[in-house]
Amino acid sequence: MSEHPGPAPSDNPFLMAAVAKPREFKDGTVSIPTPSITEAISIVDSFLRPSTLPAGTVIAVVGEYGTGKSHLVGAVLHHALSVPEEWRPRVAFLEARPATFVDLYKQLIGSELRRDDVCARVRELYADVLADALGESELTAEIAVLLRGGEVDPVEVSDRLNLMGSKYLASLRQRLEAVTRNRAFGIVLPLLLRHDFADAAWEWLSGHHPDPVLVDRGVDTPIATEELALEAMGVIALLYSTRGQKFMLAVDEMNKVVSATRKPSENAVDAFEKLIKVFAGAQALLVLAGLPDYLDELGGTVQQRIGRTILISPLTSENAIEYIRQSQEAIGRGRVLHPFTEDTVRYLVKLTDGNARRIIRLCSHLYRHAMDLSPRDPSRALVTEAMVRKVAREQAGARTTDHVRNEIRQVLAALGLNYERDHWMDPQTDSRADYWVPYGDEEGAGCALVLTDAVLTQGDCDALVGRATFLQTAAEQRQVLLIVVGLLNADFVTELGEAFSEEPISYDHWTFTETLSSVLERQLRMLDRDDTLVLGEERFRRLGRQQANTQRMLEQALKTLTTMRSSSERSLGQIQRELTELSTADRTAHAPESPPLRLPPPVMVLFTTAQSLLDGLDQVDATLRTMFAAAAGDAANAIDARVAVRGQLRSPHLFSAVGVGAMLRTLLITFRDSINEWYRSYVPSSSGGPYPVDKDRLSALCRAYDTVYEYVPFYRLEDLDGFGPHLVDGSVLLPPQVGEAQEVFNLLSGQVQAAVLDSVGEGR
Repeated sequence: MSEHPGPAPSDNPFLMAAVAKPREFKDGTVSIPTPSITEAISIVDSFLRPSTLPAGTVIAVVGEYGTGKSHLVGAVLHHALSVPEEWRPRVAFLEARPATFVDLYKQLIGSELRRDDVCARVRELYADVLADALGESELTAEIAVLLRGGEVDPVEVSDRLNLMGSKYLASLRQRLEAVTRNRAFGIVLPLLLRHDFADAAWEWLSGHHPDPVLVDRGVDTPIATEELALEAMGVIALLYSTRGQKFMLAVDEMNKVVSATRKPSENAVDAFEKLIKVFAGAQALLVLAGLPDYLDELGGTVQQRIGRTILISPLTSENAIEYIRQSQEAIGRGRVLHPFTEDTVRYLVKLTDGNARRIIRLCSHLYRHAMDLSPRDPSRALVTEAMVRKVAREQAGARTTDHVRNEIRQVLAALGLNYERDHWMDPQTDSRADYWVPYGDEEGAGCALVLTDAVLTQGDCDALVGRATFLQTAAEQRQVLLIVVGLLNADFVTELGEAFSEEPISYDHWTFTETLSSVLERQLRMLDRDDTLVLGEERFRRLGRQQANTQRMLEQALKTLTTMRSSSERSLGQIQRELTELSTADRTAHAPESPPLRLPPPVMVLFTTAQSLLDGLDQVDATLRTMFAAAAGDAANAIDARVAVRGQLRSPHLFSAVGVGAMLRTLLITFRDSINEWYRSYVPSSSGGPYPVDKDRLSALCRAYDTVYEYVPFYRLEDLDGFGPHLVDGSVLLPPQVGEAQEVFNLLSGQVQAAVLDSVGEGR
């Protein structure tokens, strides 16, 4: 069949909601045989095979939101109901709501099971109990055979033989004690078979308070605790797994019953463990599905008793392609991929990290968008990568962002934190925090929240890295968090995690408030820490992030400014490559690999003066060398040197100052070498001065220096005042004043530009 059919039908083959409903799973439901679904169905097939031994087990299905847990449950239930009738189990499905095990039990007994069906199961169980007792005597052996074959009513037999209330009833209670120690079930269940007591018995089993007729028989407590509800579910499993019959119970969204915010009691956990034992020891299968934390809260003992844990894996590109083909085939269009291509599907899977719900929703929007662009000839419709990005951004649009802002405000209010909206750290830079949470006594300390709709391209990532740098530069005690409302390309997670205080928070409607609250509390605790060593490590990491971010900004600025130049008599593309190589070589290697310096003396003096002042302020290298030199000489001097250095290292601001010094040194050398390269590559015009393009190139280099230098916290170098090499004779080298050095760096780009132009005759 052709990959590009004729005019496409107007029907969209992809579900907009993309929310699976297990009860609605049918033969025509589109389902991809992923490894998770294949494994689950294999377990069900093993359970359904005829066997005289207990075949019961428990399956735990675990996955994040939108990964396909409910779809898997629907596939498993549908498969169980599709087997031949002689193998078909009694199937019950419960959809957990934010409730308790009591509510689950009431849903089971009230919605999934019928009263007459439960009575029939009790009748069978009671018949087996009587048959076991009567089969021991030759006089009643024939009646026992009739009871097992269902040919006589056990109630009529017990009445005729006057057995009700006798020792045989105790046998039924003993059978039930394998499930529960509560005698009430042994009392109430047989009463379902008595017309005068059946209504009262069913009322109690449905969770209501016991009728006086039951109270008179010792049943005075309703099924209103989680422990008793779980015991009752075990009783149901036992009733429905007699005489070779099998029972299958599936519970979806278990995390709404058990989670970190809905912790079960110890008694409930013990009762749940017993429920698992009941299913495992009977012809019963229990399927539990939910977020990962529900298993954590049930504890290790329960997890050990679970027969199989199935982790939902992300969809692969092949899975997504097959889903698209099946969806098109389901509406009669054939197994076509159009308007998608294999490349765009792979890109879509990459952006969504294989999340099934996100893939399906985007497929729906992308299909409609592509068809709208080709209304007259749908066969020409095509989904491109650019369209994927456009639609992804639209889906993280204003309405969603406003909703996220509302949830952020709720979290901040719940934590009792003051905040400012759209707070600018510096009006001259891209240093806006969507939410600024001041915290602590230090000026400028706090936590900044940055909100973005989606991160799909390298440009998106670079812009956020730059923003993180601007936000972190102005103050030392500051944490910066990134919240991504829409899609986050997995390729950029690591880079963004290094630029911000931790990895980005991807918005999820179900978990966002809990996640943000936890992250905020952790980051604010970091600001509260007064442990000098821990603070020093954190500051060192922060300085590393800032320096790496600023380095990337410098590279980007150089690339951007050079690519803006128009073509001229020389190959500007070659110049750009050479400048980039020069900058990279200077950072990673050393002077021997750089081109020889050919700067005129007036220009060279400007750089050497700045370098000398910086070296005078940043005496870390000299201090450490002095300490090691002293260690090789007199022992007393060695001790003094070590003590002096150790005392200086205790300064909480030292590492920030060292990082600033390293950044300034890198900036200065890169600027110097870029000017040197300018001299190496420029060609004088016929008048002897530089061409306009060369003057523009010189201006661009000076602006690149200013762009980076503007955001370097020069004042931090004041914290190096006390860190200098104590000489063996006790004298101290006095560093220059920070203000003097800062003045030189402030004027450096303008002075360099003027000196360069003067040296090539332009200044005359």
